[in-house]
Amino acid sequence: MDGQIQVVVRLRPMSEREQKGNTLPVVTASTEKKEVTVIKGAGTRTLRSTFKFDNVFTSFSTQKEVFDQTLAPVIADVLDGYESTVFAYGQTGTGKTHTMEGSLDVPEDRGVIPRAAFDVFRRLKDDTNKFVEHKVTASFLEIYNEELCDLLADESAENMKSRETSAEDDARGNRSGNDTSKPSSDSSCNKGLRLVEDPGGPGKKKGKGVFVMGLTEEVVTSPEDVLALMYVFVFPKSQHCLPIQD
Repeated sequence: MDGQIQVVVRLRPMSEREQKGNTLPVVTASTEKKEVTVIKGAGTRTLRSTFKFDNVFTSFSTQKEVFDQTLAPVIADVLDGYESTVFAYGQTGTGKTHTMEGSLDVPEDRGVIPRAAFDVFRRLKDDTNKFVEHKVTASFLEIYNEELCDLLADESAENMKSRETSAEDDARGNRSGNDTSKPSSDSSCNKGLRLVEDPGGPGKKKGKGVFVMGLTEEVVTSPEDVLALMYVFVFPKSQHCLPIQD
């Protein structure tokens, strides 16, 4: 169990527009050295800055390589009883969705979330001596402008669609002063959802820690169950992908 926070960098390949424009790459990466080098300027005024990270993946790294070296060890810790979190951070269009979700229909292109589902159930099945009894649940929580939204709740579908439309308009600069596409503050999206902490107490087993009260939890008995949920809530979202920002 490595309790330290780890920062991992993954570089995306150049876009079609960048290739057509003969754009020169300004970032290079070394998986072996775990370094990223940023190049500024040109000619005699070229400045190179090198940064080290816990792990580095290039544009040629596969989805499997990313999962095996990042999330697989975390899953082992979770099944040993430790709380863990993995999230992707970056500018719009840099490949967060590809890394986290990928293509559900093509096994080799699946991201870390579907791969994690398959790995969890594989471990539970293979080690029956360690895991005598288990129950796995899945939730989909969206946090938008500090508002909590339960994506598995039926009433959230229209709100999610409205948010996507609003985000697209923001990215393209099409929002007007009279725009009403964004959900109102009293939206049903956050009804009954509260961020609370259950620390446990004397004579009581360990609490749940920080969690969202009222969040829907769907019981899943196989990785295919997880993929089915993702098909419902990830694929509609992917149809509204935003362009890479300049």
